[in-house]
Amino acid sequence: MSHLNYFPSDYRAGRTAFLAAAAKAGAEIATYCAGSSGPDGEPVYTDVALLGRADASNVFLCNTATHGVEGFCGSGILTGFLDSGEADDLPDNLRLVFVHALNCHGFAWLRRVTEENVDLNRNFVDHDQPHPKNAEYNKLHPVILPNDWHEKTVAASQEKLERYASKHTLYKLQSVLTGGQYEHPDGIFFGGKGPTGAQLRFREIVEDHVVNAGRVLFLDWHTGLGSYGAGELLGITRPGSAHGDRVNKWFVNGLETPAEGQSLSAPLSGTIGSGLRRRLAETDTEITSLTVEFGTYSVREVLMALIADNWLHARGDVDSDLGRAIKTQIRKALYPDEDDWKELVWVRGRQILRRGMKGIATTD
Repeated sequence: MSHLNYFPSDYRAGRTAFLAAAAKAGAEIATYCAGSSGPDGEPVYTDVALLGRADASNVFLCNTATHGVEGFCGSGILTGFLDSGEADDLPDNLRLVFVHALNCHGFAWLRRVTEENVDLNRNFVDHDQPHPKNAEYNKLHPVILPNDWHEKTVAASQEKLERYASKHTLYKLQSVLTGGQYEHPDGIFFGGKGPTGAQLRFREIVEDHVVNAGRVLFLDWHTGLGSYGAGELLGITRPGSAHGDRVNKWFVNGLETPAEGQSLSAPLSGTIGSGLRRRLAETDTEITSLTVEFGTYSVREVLMALIADNWLHARGDVDSDLGRAIKTQIRKALYPDEDDWKELVWVRGRQILRRGMKGIATTD
């Protein structure tokens, strides 16, 4: 199969190809039903491919579709890695745990969020404690959710957002909108009031397949930030820390630390990586956790696609000409579906997986 064909046309095609590739590689499959349906009315699932010894001391955990519509990328990379034989002949001390479509509902519906309209990658906060505050987002919420969506209202919202960016910088606007907010359930980047179904599903997967490992490498695959087709690794990469030293040794290039202002990503609250680190801190497991981010288009273009899709599900009609146009817009913003983009993503994704496998398996 050509590597271009590893990238699916939709959630169903992605699931079928992933399961076939996992079977070809000899992987065990664990399937978790989300309890919701796709636009075709059929149930949606999270599937986990398990390859290598169950008692291996090192686990390489890869997760896709935390942000549903971004799942095309991770689906293609993991499917290709399994289908092409890259995962054959694993060392005895390594187990692969490849999670396909954690937020399967969002993947199927071309939504970044879960069925609860929650950004899963802001949902891993301690919901028993006061939620993080985002006062600046409160000011902008009416701007990103107008009553109507047509040329004049869109232009008015864009003008107000550009005015904010001019006054405070585009990075500040990005930080306010994307960092996470917990007061507006109909807004963007809403972190929720409690754990979502997808969060609970991830925790179940971790308990079933990860917690007994001595070392874990976790990669969470995303799209939407950075240069077209470029793959950036986000996390604690600062030399001098044990985590940073491991990351720099294993991956060498394309490493960025959002909290230090190097990365195109803003600092975030409630990420899936932070949730995993908290759980493994209760054990003696050594955890190395990174986000893999592949660039698509400009920050402005991606944000407007997310804002449009949020408006559509809050106040619009998905089954309308406008609804279909917005769905096309968000799909393209987070999955360009161009051969040159797939070429770049496949080569970089395979490189990252190869280095990750070698790094964790050869660590003393």
